[in-house]
Amino acid sequence: MAKNETKSGLVDGYHPLVVAPLEPKYPSRRVTGETSYFVGSVRFSVLLILFFCNTVMYLARINMSVAIVYMYRDDQEFEKSVVLSAFYWGYASSQILAGYLAARYGGRIVLLVSILGCGIGTCIIPLDTSMPMVVGMRALIGMCQGANYPSQMILLSGWIPWFERSRALSIISAGESLGTIVALFGGPYLVAHTKAWASIFWVTGLAAIAAFAMVFVVLFEGPEDMHSSGWLSSEEMRFIHSGRSIIIRPKSVPWGKFFRSVPYLSCICVHFCSDWGYLLILCYLPSYWRNVYQVNDSQMAFFSVLPCIGIPIVSILGATFADWLLSQKVSLLAVRKGMTALGLGAPALCFHLLSYCKPCKASCPAFWFALGVMVLGVSLRGFQTGGWASNYLDIGPSHVSHLFSIANSIGAVSGILAPLVTGAIISDSIMNWSYVFNTVAVLYLLGGLVFVSFAKAHVLFH
Repeated sequence: MAKNETKSGLVDGYHPLVVAPLEPKYPSRRVTGETSYFVGSVRFSVLLILFFCNTVMYLARINMSVAIVYMYRDDQEFEKSVVLSAFYWGYASSQILAGYLAARYGGRIVLLVSILGCGIGTCIIPLDTSMPMVVGMRALIGMCQGANYPSQMILLSGWIPWFERSRALSIISAGESLGTIVALFGGPYLVAHTKAWASIFWVTGLAAIAAFAMVFVVLFEGPEDMHSSGWLSSEEMRFIHSGRSIIIRPKSVPWGKFFRSVPYLSCICVHFCSDWGYLLILCYLPSYWRNVYQVNDSQMAFFSVLPCIGIPIVSILGATFADWLLSQKVSLLAVRKGMTALGLGAPALCFHLLSYCKPCKASCPAFWFALGVMVLGVSLRGFQTGGWASNYLDIGPSHVSHLFSIANSIGAVSGILAPLVTGAIISDSIMNWSYVFNTVAVLYLLGGLVFVSFAKAHVLFH
């Protein structure tokens, strides 16, 4: 144990972080031979825990998109937009602080606080449905969830070698889709069988308790902690270290250098543009099907779930393909740019096509076309996991919680603006959804172009 290092792995009160080589090289067969298995490894188990946490987090995030249909009238679009955007006010405000706390105290403890606060806030909502309380609790839930990904990025930087990052992110981010599916499909089912929309929030609260218990009992801060406890083999420990060639503890955070870095600014830009479209769909998809195509409650649940099913499938397949390209000596930068271009360009085309769809009943051909294009457009977003979404770990693994929290904070602003802007646009006429979809298409193309033009994939911040 190093001088001033505690048993938990903290050095001088800070969490020791890892840095990949300046020029990453795929490890030799001697290193990857018997220890290169992924499924069934301890690090894969860590990813499954984080996957479940993200499932619960998105269940808590999306449940309001379902409950709001029952809580407010169809003509209360302004009230709906305020409630839906409240989450992102809290989400955006806590990111940078969460990144600092994760670097200061470690990802595990910050993740525990995040889950606990999210569960408590969710359970309070059905107890007091006044507008100020609902908005306040949604903002609180957003603040707690703002710590989720910064803390998970810290954990990934310690557990996952650089050449497995695409797959790792695709697995944990698949929890977003599962949580969305459970919320959109299970919410209406619960209401139909319990005759109470409050059941949506109670079930979410119970899931948060389960996630908290799992992280508290099973998850370790890093492989060193688990190895010292005898739960991690020396072979897997060496394999993890093969993708973590340098271990340092940053003494300061180069905030100014972050904002002077054009490659990092390109990550922020694409993050914002991508989030605008995705968060808009998460907020408004049930209302879109119900108001534009007059679907009933059971249909609304099914059609809202369909676009989300393809994301984890495309994400995992695309990330596996990205990591395979790396093993074939394709440059890391080419992989990141290519996956980003595919994950933004194809959905942009789909959303542009959606702008031509006109309101009708759910039985008309235009509806089935809109459904197919929506499913395709949302699913193809999964390719972004192997692109810009993994780039934060490439350019600054020792500062990944700060880099991601800043970008995610700015990206969360789109979660505030998108519902408000959309609510204002469609309040006059549902025909105005064409403007909403074309805005998404333009932002996707803009974000992809900026990233492909300026991104880098080697370590920029030490």
